[in-house]
Amino acid sequence: MLIRLNLVAFHSRDFRLYFLGNAFTLQALWIQRITIGWIAWELSGAASVVGWIAFLIFAPTMISGPFFGVLVDRMPIRPAAIRAQAGLSLISLAMALLFAGGLLTLPLLSGLALAIGVVTSANHPVRMSLAPLLVPEQALTSLITATAINFNVARSIGPAIGGAIIAHWGVGAALWVIFACSLPYQIALRFLRPRARAANAEIDQGVWDGLRQGVAHAWRSPLIRSILTLTATFALVGRGMIEILPLIADGLFARGATGLGNLTSAAGIGALVGTALVAVLPPPRSGVVPLAGRFAALSGLPLGLCIALSPWWSLTVLAVALMGLAGTIVGVSMQSAVQQVLTDDLRGRVMSLWVMTGIGGAATGALLLGALADLMGLASGTLLMATAAGLLFAWIHHQRGT
Repeated sequence: MLIRLNLVAFHSRDFRLYFLGNAFTLQALWIQRITIGWIAWELSGAASVVGWIAFLIFAPTMISGPFFGVLVDRMPIRPAAIRAQAGLSLISLAMALLFAGGLLTLPLLSGLALAIGVVTSANHPVRMSLAPLLVPEQALTSLITATAINFNVARSIGPAIGGAIIAHWGVGAALWVIFACSLPYQIALRFLRPRARAANAEIDQGVWDGLRQGVAHAWRSPLIRSILTLTATFALVGRGMIEILPLIADGLFARGATGLGNLTSAAGIGALVGTALVAVLPPPRSGVVPLAGRFAALSGLPLGLCIALSPWWSLTVLAVALMGLAGTIVGVSMQSAVQQVLTDDLRGRVMSLWVMTGIGGAATGALLLGALADLMGLASGTLLMATAAGLLFAWIHHQRGT
């Protein structure tokens, strides 16, 4: 009975089509993530450069993401999704062509990473607004679980595929696979029929006014405020550490691209287990921060220290897997808790703030961890970051009484 309830979203023809097409683009996402990190490491051999490239991919979400969230709440959702996916495909094609021509330098890689970040910052609120419009409102929790399964299956096998392609056929082959995997989702989007959204009463307001309303709504809600704080705490060290895995795989253990694929796949397998745990746990009660999400968010600090300090490959793989598990519990449970209390006309704006917090925290964490690793070593840098994140959470917790 539990499984049937969790899969009720698949009763929708449109969601099934979305799920299948998205499976391909998620593979492209994870193969691209590992490939770009590996290119940055090969071109520089510096942890700070790997962190910088990760920062460029994620940083636009902190700046342009909320503005795109306002626009998404005001425009037809399917055309917006088609344009965002087309932009990502064109960037992956450009990267493949530049690499094939021997022209892909660090400055160009930085520019492409920033372009990916800007388009992705638009795609996040589009994705989080489109999927709920493909199922009845009562299937929202099922939809979030199903999309998390899709995401984490790709996360568990995509990096291994990417690492194997790089190890056996080279970076160029991986870049062409990324482009090919981006195409099926674009086809699927053209056949979707999302239900109409409720009319947005603020449609005539300026973008700044719409953004302020979304921020004010999130700030006034103790639930959303607490979730944003916990998400940021985990992202700084937990997700930040995942973004500098090339340093750990090759810089610390000399395992090469295969080792990087193994580590990223370990995170994906842990994430898949986390998805299964979330699926069997009772759905979060409306208006309450999920206890499992709170515990998982705070576990990112000791797990980050374990990864940085571990002298054994097997322990590092285990800690990375547990980090993936914790990250999924944070992502799925917190997203579900926020989505449950939102109306369609606020969904793009508020969810863009949640994405901004998670991805912006990961971007900042990757940048700082990479720089600190070059300055004082990964272990000392991670200890400093974990202490700062823990103190920040404790202070905010005390100030807000969350």
